[in-house]
Formats: sequence, structure tokens, C-alpha cells
Amino acid sequence: MKIISQGAEAIIYLTKNNTIKKHRVIKGYRVKEIDSELIKSRTKREIKVLNKIPINSPKIISSGDDFIEMEYVEGIVFKNAFNLDNCKVIGEMIADMHDSGIIHGDLTTSNIIEGKDGKIYFIDFGLSFFSEKIEDKAVDLHLLFHALESKHYKNAKEAFELVLEGYKKSPNSKDVVTRFKIVEKRGKNKH
Repeated sequence: MKIISQGAEAIIYLTKNNTIKKHRVIKGYRVKEIDSELIKSRTKREIKVLNKIPINSPKIISSGDDFIEMEYVEGIVFKNAFNLDNCKVIGEMIADMHDSGIIHGDLTTSNIIEGKDGKIYFIDFGLSFFSEKIEDKAVDLHLLFHALESKHYKNAKEAFELVLEGYKKSPNSKDVVTRFKIVEKRGKNKH
């Protein structure tokens, strides 16, 4: 197995079988019993999300208390393959995800892949959760907006407008976009 990514919560391996294995790591600073329960519950929640997600995402091959083995999606991270052509589709996919009650929780251009098959895939559902709250959906969009602003500042506004155009697919889009503007204002007032 080869380490391809290491985050705060997990190590991502590429296995010999050309699959991805996400292994949640023990935190030495947490009480062992609490840590073990957190790892178990977060892994379980991520599995639930991946099993219910209505958009392109890695399929689960196997799992345990502290790991998920998934299909390897070959392609380029959207951060490195950024183009405006895909932004509307990304907005539609976010709408589908939100309409099924799933909040990504870490919606950045690093967690979107343009697959070799030409499809868009969302990855890394480690911080995802189930919610129907307009606020949670707005915060998800807020995260993506700031990812676009920091990585693709020249086209961020245009890109996000296209995302919102695609997001109109959701029957809740007006409420979510209205709340997004409030969340955005709140964020600016903190600085």
C-alpha cells in the first residue's frame, strides 16, 4: 500500500488492488475509549452517507470500524483541472446531494474530481452529515465559494454564479441562496 494523502482524521492509501483505503487514525491526545468511539461513529456515518449519496462518488468495497475501502476514481482534482464548463454541473450535483439530506461538510475544489471517464465525482465525505437545515446547506455553499475565491480568484465570481445556476435545480434553492448571503455577511463581519 502507498500513502497518497494524510489528513487530520485519516490516512488514504492506494492498495495493490488499485482501490483506496481510508484508515482513521488514533489520536494520542484523546482518551482512548472516546477516541475509539469517535472513530467508529465517524466511519459508520461516512459509510451511511456513501451508501445514500445520489451523485457520483467512490463506491464502497469493504469497511470496518476504522476503515473504508473504496473504488479508486482516476482523474484530476478539480483544483488542478479547474474550468468553468463544469461549474453548473457541480451546482446541480450539490443540489441533488442537499435534496437527499446530505451535507458534504468540506466542499472544496480539492474534494471534487474530474474523472478520466469525463464525469464529475465528489470525494472525502469524512465531515459529512445528514441534515435538512437550510443553514447547513448554505454553509456548504459558503465553503465552496471560499475555496473558489482562494484557489481560483480570477474566475471565482463567475464560477460561483454558474454553481448557483445549477443549484437552482433544487426546490429549496431560493431559501438556501438567501441564507448563503446571510452566512457570507456574517463571515465578513468577523474580520
